[in-house]
Amino acid sequence: MKILFVSLGCDKNLVDSEVMLGLLTEKGYTITNDEQEADIIVINTCCFIHDAKEESIMTILEMAALKEQNLKALIVTGCLAERYKEEILEEIPEIDAVLGTTSYTSILEAVDQALAGKKYTHYEPVDYLPDNRNVQRMVTTGNYMAYMKIGEGCDKRCTYCVIPKIRGSYRSVPMEELLAEARRLAQNGVKELVLVAQETTVYGVDLYGKKTLPKLLKELCKIDGIEWIRLLYCYQRRLQKS
Repeated sequence: MKILFVSLGCDKNLVDSEVMLGLLTEKGYTITNDEQEADIIVINTCCFIHDAKEESIMTILEMAALKEQNLKALIVTGCLAERYKEEILEEIPEIDAVLGTTSYTSILEAVDQALAGKKYTHYEPVDYLPDNRNVQRMVTTGNYMAYMKIGEGCDKRCTYCVIPKIRGSYRSVPMEELLAEARRLAQNGVKELVLVAQETTVYGVDLYGKKTLPKLLKELCKIDGIEWIRLLYCYQRRLQKS
């Protein structure tokens, strides 16, 4: 079985896509870049702004047309699937399976059910944090650089932003999990880590009662092979000396 994977949206979404790719390849599925030869297509969607939502919908419709040819299953995951969970299967019946933003580790079951001809949906609570400790990600950014998601969701509840609704409250990934992941990436040749979260500067407050990004950075710097560390989505007024 050959799977085409389309990952839309931000770098945080890309990390989720790489986890799904790792689960699929470990199970023996082959990844293809040719939509014409794909048996299964997975689209990890975005809906942060109008243009992103439109791109996700158009991509789904474009891939859905392939079901008239050889495509056996169309699976939609991510933010659009989370935001429109009540409407998406009704509006686009060509979709065979849907996973919410915190349910991407169920991708294997989604594929199995879709290939069996059964409609499948899975939505974990939006504040759930998937356990990726035993997943070997398929890094898609080259051998030298990888994104690493250190937190999920946001607590700000800005009136113009849908992130808390579709990604939940802010949850930090435990430091020991991040360090283990960084070591695995370094062993596979990654030299540059780009840390991402909706707001990296508040990392650790929910778990450790204080901002722990400086400590995380110090521990990451001790890992052999890691030569550069970059931070994305920082709010400068949140920074503190340490």
